[in-house]
Parts: sequence; C-alpha cells; structure tokens
Amino acid sequence: MAHMGILDICRRALQADPREHYLVALGEAYLAHEGLWRVGLDYLGLCGTRAGTGALAEYLLRVPLESDRMAQQALRVCDRYGLADARRQLHRQLGRQKWRRGRLGAAIGHFACAEDRLAIARICDQLWAEYLAEGRLTYGPVIDGVVAGGLRHDRLQFLTQYRDFHECYRAGDRPAAARILLATLLGGTVPHHAVADLLVDAIPLLEGDALVFSSEDTLELMRCAEALRQSPLPAHPAAAATAAAARDELSVFSVACARNLARAFVMP
Repeated sequence: MAHMGILDICRRALQADPREHYLVALGEAYLAHEGLWRVGLDYLGLCGTRAGTGALAEYLLRVPLESDRMAQQALRVCDRYGLADARRQLHRQLGRQKWRRGRLGAAIGHFACAEDRLAIARICDQLWAEYLAEGRLTYGPVIDGVVAGGLRHDRLQFLTQYRDFHECYRAGDRPAAARILLATLLGGTVPHHAVADLLVDAIPLLEGDALVFSSEDTLELMRCAEALRQSPLPAHPAAAATAAAARDELSVFSVACARNLARAFVMP
C-alpha cells in the first residue's frame, strides 16, 4: 500500500494514518495475550508517531514486573525506542519493589538509574537507623556493590567513611580512626541527624591515653557541637525527643574536649 501510494490517499481523505491505526490495533491485540506482550510492544514502537510511542510508554508502565527477566525486557524496549522518561519510571518502580523486598543494594541501583537521589538518601537513612538500633554495622555489603559501580552520593560516602572509621577503631588504630572521624564531620556529607552520634563516638578517642586529636582538631570538634546546639530541633515529636537526648550526651563530649584541649596545649 505504501509503494502504491494508497496510504497517502487515505491520509488525505481520512485525515488519519491507516498504517498507524493498523499497527496500534495489532499491537493491542497481541498485548491482550500474556505470552505475546513483547511482540505487541514492538508493533506499537513501529508506528514511529507520538501516538504510538505514547501508547507504548503507557503500556510499559503497566507491565507487571514479576521477574527480573520481564523487567530487563521492558527496559530494553525503552532503550530501543528512546523512551527515556518511561525508563526512569520503570527503574523507580523496580527500586520500590526491591526496597519492599529488602534488597536494598538493588533498590539503590535502580533509584540511581531513575535519578531519584531522595530515595537513595532515605535508604541510607534506614541503614543508619538499623545500625543505631541493633548496634551492629552490617550495611557494608549493601553499599560496596553500588559504590564499586561508580555511584556517587553524599549519604553513601558518609556510610562508607563511617564504616572505615568503625573498622580502624575496632582494629585499635585510634589515630587513623580519629582522622577519619574528623574528616567525615568536616566533609559535608554527614546528615544533620547523625552529627550528634559521631560527636559521641569521639568521646573515647578524646579520653584515651594517647593524644589523637590536636588542639586544632579539638576546636573543630567543638565548633561542630556548637553548630548542632544552635540548630533548631526537628518538628516531629519523636525526632525532637531523640535529638534532645543526643544533645544531652554532648555535655559529656564538651568535658572530654576541654580535657583533651588542656592536654594538647601541654604536650609537645
């Protein structure tokens, strides 16, 4: 029909594209069969028009992503037909799905592809909250994979640095632990709700037999504590109570800083 010019005649007479009409009709017919949905998507993609790609993107977002294989097929369709927005939305759906199932590393990877930095921050906050509740640092395998893949995010950097601090402290390398802790606090990656926890972690280093914080280091720690004291409490009652309790612990931190500062001025 195209070679014979019949399609052009129909377009002029009907003010519509019969090719697009039949491709969409065939695509929708195949989509009605569970095993042929991939073929139906290809027919919609062959339309090459806004209506066809719109229908294709709309259906892709309704595909039940019941397995990783189906998810990869849907993502390949997005790549084939240049559906960048649909691809991001699919990754967002997959990220939420993995998050619900507890596969946090995979969830972070999908949210990174969806450019959803807020969701990544929320997962990192969940990992931090679990560490505080359980007292065991177990998030290493979750973040190692995504960081090795080249993902850069402030929350991931914070968790990585804190894990390094924790490992140095457990190994007895207190000077290295002190350097990492101070660099983390001054690096701008620590979420506001975690600053008090890191300052409390500095107390045993400040009160240890060896001097691991210089006078300049101690003053930097004290500036962090003062900035935290002057910041407003969270609006949520539970968060405000937690923050207030953490600030109460800073009184012990202040005494430790004063003692360490006195030692630093005296010792060569």
